[in-house]
Amino acid sequence: MSKAEVPRWPQRIHQAAAGLLVLVALAVLWGWGADSARLKSVVVGWPRMVVPTAVCFLLAGIALGLLAFVRDPSSARGRVVSFRISQALSLLIVLIGLSRLLSAVLGRDSKIDHLFYMGSGAMAPATAINFTLLGSALFLAGRRRAFSSFQTMALFASLIAWLAFSRFLYGGAPLIPQDTLAVHTSLLFFAWSIGLLCSWPEEGLMSLLVSDSAGGVIARKLLVPAMVLPIAVGWVRLQGQRAGWYGTEAGLSLFALANVVIFGALVWMTAAALHRSDLSRRNGEWKLLEQLARLDLLRQITQAIGERQDMQSIFQVVLRSLEDNLPIDFGCIALYDRAGMVLTVSNVGVRQAVLADLKHTTIGIDENGFARSLGGQLIYEPNLDQLSTPFPRQLVQGGLHSGVIVPLMVESALFGILIAARRESEGFSSSDCEFLKHLGDLMALAAHQAQMYGSLQHAYDDLQATRQTVMQQERLRAFGQMASGIAHDINNTISPAALYTESLLETETGMSRQARRTLQTIQRALNDVSNTLTRLTDLYRQREPQVVSAPIDLNQLVRQTIELTNARWSAMPQQNGIVIRMVTELAHGIPSIRGLENELREVLVNLIFNAVDAMPSGGTLTLRTGIAKTGSGEGEPAGIRGVYLEVVDTGVGMDEEARRRCMEPFFTTKGDRGTGLGLVMVQGVMERHSGELEIDSAVGKGTTVRLTFTATEAAVSRPAPTAYAGTASKPVRILLVDDDPLLLKPLREVLELDGHDVVTANGGQSGIDAFHAALSQNKPFSIVFTDLGMPYVDGKKVALSVKEAAAATPVILLTGWGYRSGNEDETPANVDLVLSKPTKRGDLRSAVERFSGSEPN
Repeated sequence: MSKAEVPRWPQRIHQAAAGLLVLVALAVLWGWGADSARLKSVVVGWPRMVVPTAVCFLLAGIALGLLAFVRDPSSARGRVVSFRISQALSLLIVLIGLSRLLSAVLGRDSKIDHLFYMGSGAMAPATAINFTLLGSALFLAGRRRAFSSFQTMALFASLIAWLAFSRFLYGGAPLIPQDTLAVHTSLLFFAWSIGLLCSWPEEGLMSLLVSDSAGGVIARKLLVPAMVLPIAVGWVRLQGQRAGWYGTEAGLSLFALANVVIFGALVWMTAAALHRSDLSRRNGEWKLLEQLARLDLLRQITQAIGERQDMQSIFQVVLRSLEDNLPIDFGCIALYDRAGMVLTVSNVGVRQAVLADLKHTTIGIDENGFARSLGGQLIYEPNLDQLSTPFPRQLVQGGLHSGVIVPLMVESALFGILIAARRESEGFSSSDCEFLKHLGDLMALAAHQAQMYGSLQHAYDDLQATRQTVMQQERLRAFGQMASGIAHDINNTISPAALYTESLLETETGMSRQARRTLQTIQRALNDVSNTLTRLTDLYRQREPQVVSAPIDLNQLVRQTIELTNARWSAMPQQNGIVIRMVTELAHGIPSIRGLENELREVLVNLIFNAVDAMPSGGTLTLRTGIAKTGSGEGEPAGIRGVYLEVVDTGVGMDEEARRRCMEPFFTTKGDRGTGLGLVMVQGVMERHSGELEIDSAVGKGTTVRLTFTATEAAVSRPAPTAYAGTASKPVRILLVDDDPLLLKPLREVLELDGHDVVTANGGQSGIDAFHAALSQNKPFSIVFTDLGMPYVDGKKVALSVKEAAAATPVILLTGWGYRSGNEDETPANVDLVLSKPTKRGDLRSAVERFSGSEPN
């Protein structure tokens, strides 16, 4: 036991004993000096306290008092001085006692008594023994190795003092002839022994008395009665016997009976105290085990909550844990609506099936007495039967009679409440309420974190979606920039073929039917290539396409496409021993759709090529058309939603990841053989035609691509240009400027066939020089055709130079960069018209006819 834990009463007893020794010793010395018999012997005729004894008691009181300073930690130097003086006085007392004992044993006068007072008499041998014992004990006090010896000496001195004091209490001769102590001498020895034992209470016998344990409490209560009562009973018995009330035998019987009663009562009191202590201990152990169980339950709930990120699952696991482990008979959680001042039950436990329909029920705050929960106060209703508000009455009807309403607070604001109820009245203890309060705080924090996690997840998803959109736009921009350059080169390359093919179909009337069909197929393929390149550039510019729709027979489009792709799905696979069987299931009588035939043909070609690539070992390719029905309710006739076209293959199929990403630009499963742009263009075409694209695929089960077109006609943003049907316009003088001789030749020949005077210039600077030379010779050009992309001097600079020299001269720009014919928003400055490559003969004629009336200045 530490010094800080020791009570103060032993110190007070120690100080009182030291003071008593000094005061009595001084009084006795005063009595000898004043010759007062009362101060010498207390009762006249009784043994007196001699001067040497009084001097030794004075020294003992001083030494005992100095021990208090020895234990004072405030002054280290004072402790040392006090200890040394106390030790010196203790040794002096021992020397005096030993000197008197030696003279008594040897029968000689040691003259020690004469040093103090010759007429007072000699010290009794028993007194000398006690001074020797208690002096030695005082010298050894505080030494841990001699602690048992120090206490034994003090107790033995007390026994000698009792033997001397007992004759004053009961009368008669001393039990030991030499034990003739004065009454106040024996009492001072008692006080000295008790003061010594109380000087070091943290160890030895006194450690039990000062302890706050059950043993210490019982010892403090029973020690004094156990010592005093037998002495008092013995004295009363003796007085009664001396008075003649009873004889020796009866007195002894009464003494024994009194001791039995007294000690029986003490034993009973001790047993009762131990019983109460044991009950208190057991109750404490039970509460401790209950708290440990609650802490473990709280740990389990915390762990379960930590594994979940949405509020509903958090609330449900809390209710299930409370029902199984607390336990409760009913639990629910209601969320608070600040605007409406109501609570809405969001989760209900599974144990009370009768009240399962409470979910989504609204609970008024004020009308049900829950207003206190707004401030975070827990509400405990031990008897719900005494309440008349609506919600508690519902709980009572469900067989519940006590309940706890736990507020769920987030940042000092009510978030919701947890309601726990039991069947019995007063069913919740204070520890239950405290546990539910802590659980409510944990739930509120977890729910708040779940809300924050949901918000962060939503923000993250939005960020990811934005990132994907930006990445896709960047891919499309990069693709568009690349496609724009490719389109220019390809358009320049196919322009001569397109012009010659159109010219042959118009001028050569004597061709065979097969030759004309072949040229028409070539012309259609060239137009498709040109339109494809135009749409590729649209991916970059993100402008609304200029759709010119026309009725399309979907079955006829399928037949044409099969014939156009015959080499890809039939001849080429057969070279490698692969057979692909083409199956057509074309529905009869399907309505026409409106759209761009070349775009839809390209879509179908792309899907057929994809299907062929998906069947490396051969298989069946099915093209199917039909009427898409609208879904209808029972008893209602199904309507026509549109027309569908399905491309079905029996190939390897796609897994879920590939099917989900197949619409992403540049995503491909073909490795180096694929570009990842086919389905992107298919999707773009379907969006322009207000159609739907569906893909159903599974690994090892093939792929089905379904195109659904609406039954309504597509909006026409611009009427289709009518083909030139009249005679050629009047002959005009035309300047052709281009850096590609292969394109200049067919353009010149086509225009010359219509009777025009055509001059060509190879490059932009040559064109400017030719135009100015014609002006200087008074032979101006009526129309100037110039290419856009030329090195050093491009078409825009040519147009600027022409307009500066002759503002009225029409300038027609020829470009393979993807400008749309007739789109004024894309017409460059100083240019009157833009024609896209490959240039059609009809477009050339229409442009010449349009500007042939213009005369240069």
